[in-house]
Amino acid sequence: MKALGTYIFAGGFTLGVKKHFDVEAHFEMKPGLYKKTAKANFPDLPIYEGEDDWPRKKYKDKIDFVYCNPPCAPWSNLGATQKGASAWKNDPRIECWRNSFNLLKELRPSAIAIESVPRVYSKNGGYEMIMEFTKEANALGYQTTHLLIDGQFTGLNHSRKRFFFIATKYNLNPFKLNFAPSPNTGEVLKSFKEEHGDDIGHIFKMTPTEIPYLKHCKQGESLRTTWERFNPPETWVRGGMRGGVKGRPQFMKWRLSTAKICPVIAGGFYIHPTEDRLFGHKELAYLAGFPHDYKWEGPVGSIGSQIARGVMPPVAEYVARIVKESISNKEKPVEQHMTVDFRKQPEQESLI
Repeated sequence: MKALGTYIFAGGFTLGVKKHFDVEAHFEMKPGLYKKTAKANFPDLPIYEGEDDWPRKKYKDKIDFVYCNPPCAPWSNLGATQKGASAWKNDPRIECWRNSFNLLKELRPSAIAIESVPRVYSKNGGYEMIMEFTKEANALGYQTTHLLIDGQFTGLNHSRKRFFFIATKYNLNPFKLNFAPSPNTGEVLKSFKEEHGDDIGHIFKMTPTEIPYLKHCKQGESLRTTWERFNPPETWVRGGMRGGVKGRPQFMKWRLSTAKICPVIAGGFYIHPTEDRLFGHKELAYLAGFPHDYKWEGPVGSIGSQIARGVMPPVAEYVARIVKESISNKEKPVEQHMTVDFRKQPEQESLI
């Protein structure tokens, strides 16, 4: 079976999909963000930049599965706080969603999956758009599934709650998950050490003003909280374009706890739980389900963003697997639409 991806960036979604489909191409925005990384790992894969130049006719009626990872920033909690709950409607990146969904009509695949953050499914997020797509897909004869899921139940080494809009010509069974306890951060790092030793890759950088506070930062604590223990409010000096506090660490820098599952990866910000440093890029990629030999191109500081921006490979493999089974079984849909929420472990375990 053949697949085609849109807005795949560094290639994480494709890693998982390739376990079940032959991937024919990537359709990207222009310029293709992190295209160099995708090319380094999939050198023979055509990557078409710029929506106006996507060769839709070339792939019409030749693709079984379209998988999509449009930018999720329009629905970020930070953006909603600063610009208002409906600001997403005027965000130009929404066109990436429409460009992806329109391939259902233009290519007529057996299935499509579009991924984003859960807030896209909220009343103050993109729910209105999701329902518009749902009605249109149903009218075209597709079954639709709104899948809310925590990636840890697919074998991912950290907790990552996401939303998938899935439309299929045949009945989809999204219940094949493993709800066994996920490994905590300490267990994952122990496994990494056993498999790869000290080959942790490039260590993400910290600012000179942050480094002295590392040794005082406790597990599960924000480096900003640590800094504020030593710097009371009356000593703060504000400056810069946004009036931030000079020298205060970014709020996203946390020291992970060995006893807890790693939280969602949003970039190269996490502090190692037992060593006074940020993670190496290969450690972070391991937490995200990438193979150790995956090639990362571009500035080292961008790798955290490259990892965070994509669909994690284990989650991608799960989605591709249930979609392929749907197409292979060719069962008529049991129902036209279903909503499934696997962000928490259900009371009745459903093991693979």
